[in-house]
Amino acid sequence: MDKKKKKTKVSFKSILSYAVGAIIGIAFLFISRRNTGAEAAEGSSTLGMELTTLLLILAALFLGIVLHIILHETGHLIAGLLSGYKFISFSIGSIMIIKNNGRLRIKRFAIAGVGGQCLMLPPESTNNTYPFTMSYLCGGLMNFIAGGIFFALFLFLKDIFLYAGEIFIPLAGMGPLFGLLNILPLKIGGLVTDGHNIVSLKKSEKARHAHWLLASAANRISSGERAKNLPEKWFEFSENYDFNDAILANVATMGLARLIDRHDFTKARMLAERILNKGNKLIEVLKNETRCELLFLEILRATSQESKSEIKRLFTPELEKYIKASKTQLSKHRLIYAYEKLVLLNDEKAGKTLADFNRACLAYPYKGDCESEKELIDIINDLAVEHKKELNVTV
Repeated sequence: MDKKKKKTKVSFKSILSYAVGAIIGIAFLFISRRNTGAEAAEGSSTLGMELTTLLLILAALFLGIVLHIILHETGHLIAGLLSGYKFISFSIGSIMIIKNNGRLRIKRFAIAGVGGQCLMLPPESTNNTYPFTMSYLCGGLMNFIAGGIFFALFLFLKDIFLYAGEIFIPLAGMGPLFGLLNILPLKIGGLVTDGHNIVSLKKSEKARHAHWLLASAANRISSGERAKNLPEKWFEFSENYDFNDAILANVATMGLARLIDRHDFTKARMLAERILNKGNKLIEVLKNETRCELLFLEILRATSQESKSEIKRLFTPELEKYIKASKTQLSKHRLIYAYEKLVLLNDEKAGKTLADFNRACLAYPYKGDCESEKELIDIINDLAVEHKKELNVTV
């Protein structure tokens, strides 16, 4: 019951934040219209004018979200480069620009719930000390600066452009909203803000070390390396390891991917269960990623009645929704393929999913992941053949 209440509270906070932004934009709009005398004569407004106003406000709010995401990630990029960081990737929605073998390439990849992301490799650390505050802060600061610029444009254009308020006030209002939501140390929509990461990194040397490991792993994987080749010493989790810390837990999920890539499914299952059992306050996106891999590991032994019951328990409607939202990730195609092939025993559906998997591979940004996932597909196919033999023997 408590978990459900917490999830509702987080979702409501996210919705409320955007609603406040819309209200601020509309409120400023009416103030601007009054001040500029756009409605000097009472009753001069027509239905057509009001409809145009409403549509322009909605369009500006939508455009504002996209623009401020781009500007936010650009702020991280600029601050990172000035702090000595090396570029790894830059993504908005499902469009990613990634550095691969010294060249920039455009790929398709998205993380559920994340509008944009700028990955950079910190400079070599000495005793886990390296610059991080400005690289995180500058995303939100860029939103504040852009909001100020849009408001200045409104002031400049309000007397010469009829709809300056409808366009530039919502764009300006989204600036402080995005800035505050990212700079304040919050957990919103199952994710942590930049401010939350800053607090974690300032408080904990372990978090700073984990942050550096994650960036180093991302850099190696973006260059085509496979998770199984990452150093084992990076993924040693002590008894008191904090799986509730988002940065530390990210290292744990990377370790889980490494074990699956090594086909060490027994250890992978143990780690996945440990993450979920110990990380009761873990952010939702990492919980869902771990649940997906645990479901896959359970599917691999789908022959017993006990495992079928566990699969049914794990494959909740909420997780299915998350999987669909993460459809650009190869691991989700592999998961669904395993479910259709080994649980539903539906070769027709599995064939369509495999075709989707192969198409996704063509534009996938991580070559090593493609190799890994294709090996797991082969394991699924081998298990399907074994299951059919067992069924024929039983019959």
